[in-house]
Amino acid sequence: MRRPSRSFPHARTAFTLIELLVVIAIIAVLVALLLPAVQQAREAARRSQCKNNLKQLGLALHNYQELRGVLPPSRIAMGQIGWGGYPPQAGQSVGPQWYQNATGWLMVLPQLDQTPLYNQYNFNRAASWSTVYGAYSTSLMAYDADTNYPVVATKLPVFLCPSDPNPINYTSMDQYYSVSGTKPGGARTNYDFNVNYLEYYYEGYTMSPGLSGWPDTQRAIFCANGSSKLEDIKDGTSNTLMVTETIRSVWNGQPPAWGHGGHVQVGIALDMSWTPGINLWTYPGYPQSYQVGRLANWASAGSLHTGGCHGLLADGSVRFFSQNMNQQTLLNLHYMRDNNAVGDF
Repeated sequence: MRRPSRSFPHARTAFTLIELLVVIAIIAVLVALLLPAVQQAREAARRSQCKNNLKQLGLALHNYQELRGVLPPSRIAMGQIGWGGYPPQAGQSVGPQWYQNATGWLMVLPQLDQTPLYNQYNFNRAASWSTVYGAYSTSLMAYDADTNYPVVATKLPVFLCPSDPNPINYTSMDQYYSVSGTKPGGARTNYDFNVNYLEYYYEGYTMSPGLSGWPDTQRAIFCANGSSKLEDIKDGTSNTLMVTETIRSVWNGQPPAWGHGGHVQVGIALDMSWTPGINLWTYPGYPQSYQVGRLANWASAGSLHTGGCHGLLADGSVRFFSQNMNQQTLLNLHYMRDNNAVGDF
């Protein structure tokens, strides 16, 4: 007698094509739902790191004043960069100090736990040299900028917003760079000193005292070749901006570098009166608003965070400022002694 078969001829051994497609569709929907959440979480982490960078910079500036009695200048001895530079004034010595082209961030390196890097820097030599549309600045080149390029070309995370994917170092293709050929140029920054633009431009060339000749209503905390104190802030340290976030690539000049300046003279400075607001890349004479991808306008506030940028107040706190913020409020925050009430922000 034949035994019955133990096999199950009608048992399924695999999914059908339709079932596979349904499973794939479900997975795709789940990934589509999770991906934005993951991206938002990553951006939140980057934004938190950016805020922490500014907190560290604020602490360094406060520690510098505690040690030196004053805050550092935003820029030191810019010199004649490119064509048409303003000559030295009568009675001023012309030497390496005239062409130093250094920044306040160099001065606070020890307060940022970068004492070895600070000790490498030679303050008797220029931080960099410049070319402007092909015209070399021989006055700066005469002082051997190669000496300091290893310092100013150093990438320091504290100066970099992690949400900004733009290049970190200048290259030999840039109009402005620290050294020639294959060596890396100056490292860029996302954080600029708050200054008065005209004060910075003219007094940066002439090396006159940084706060001379300008009314109180137009004085920001920082200036070229001059130093302020926290007690000079008459509007209150919690109502005055020290440092503001920007983007490290620009469409109409040179982006800011933490160790040296650019030919537009405000490469390491920011003026809220120069542009109409946050993330609005315009300047006088250009009625249209530029927002060219990831490129900013020099001397302007902004970021690649959604909706605004960070700012460091003189009391050491960091706030996120909306790009819809009232322009007058921004100006009130920018100037340190205009006696205007800031209000809510």
